Amino acid sequence: MKALVTGASGFVGQYLVRHLLDAGDQVVACHNTTEVTGKTPILVAHPENKFVSERAHWQPIDIGDSASVKEVFAQVRPDIVYHLAGIAFVPEAEENFERALAINVGGTHAIYQACSQLELNATILLVSSAEVYGRILPQELPVSELVALRPSNNYSLTKVMAEFVATRYSHIRSVIARPFNHIGPGQNERFVAPNFARQLAQISRHAAEPIMRVGNLESRRDFTDVRDIVRAYRLAALNGKGIYNFGSGRAVSVETILRTLIEVSGLNVTLESYPDRMRASEVPEVRADIGKALRDLSWQPEIGLRETLAAVYAHALK
Repeated sequence: MKALVTGASGFVGQYLVRHLLDAGDQVVACHNTTEVTGKTPILVAHPENKFVSERAHWQPIDIGDSASVKEVFAQVRPDIVYHLAGIAFVPEAEENFERALAINVGGTHAIYQACSQLELNATILLVSSAEVYGRILPQELPVSELVALRPSNNYSLTKVMAEFVATRYSHIRSVIARPFNHIGPGQNERFVAPNFARQLAQISRHAAEPIMRVGNLESRRDFTDVRDIVRAYRLAALNGKGIYNFGSGRAVSVETILRTLIEVSGLNVTLESYPDRMRASEVPEVRADIGKALRDLSWQPEIGLRETLAAVYAHALK
């Protein structure tokens, strides 16, 4: 099976490339030409992923340039395309909506257009986001794939538009993944779990006082290990049909994430409320209905939250 992965040098992309290689697939790993020079980027998401750069074929691509995308696809002619490339940080999409449109929507269109024009018999696994559900109502929990889409920010809006690109090219076999919060070693520190882990690592190394300033810890979200998520992506690409939610199926408070990390670290830490960060979440609770993934793909998460957070903290220490 020849797989092409866009966004392969990103956090999730590195784990997916590793998983595909372990499964015996031939992998062409595409990285952004504007961020990485040379044919093989330096991978930093997790130390165990360093071998990925040696086993995958690395291919520069400009996802925002349809000519670049078509040229790469004509050379590779993949059986499966895992489309992960895009702007994934909500505030970044808020700050620069034009760029988010160009990458998240325009890049997706370039991929579908290339597959159509080249008449490739390829499956596209389009990674969308659970953010497309927007302000989820309590009576809609757990969130199934049938819940109405109500994008509430620029990021989720671009993801809804990207899904409509797949609808536009209905003659191409597409499977859409809507992952909920996923975490793991190497995730950008702008996200909550690695941010907490980094602060604790600094305290452990005596680079900071044992005080953590926190905001609203009451929000409850659906967290899954990134390694379980990439396993789901391959199963969906091979055997799936339509749209799939991928998550743990349970909601965990941000406070639980923090206190578990503190427990894992073994540190004595004082928590101080930070008034500017105490705004209540517009969506108090989010959790996925993963019944369709279980029925169609026999998929469910295997890695427990504590194990994941222990790995996140260990990585922060390194």
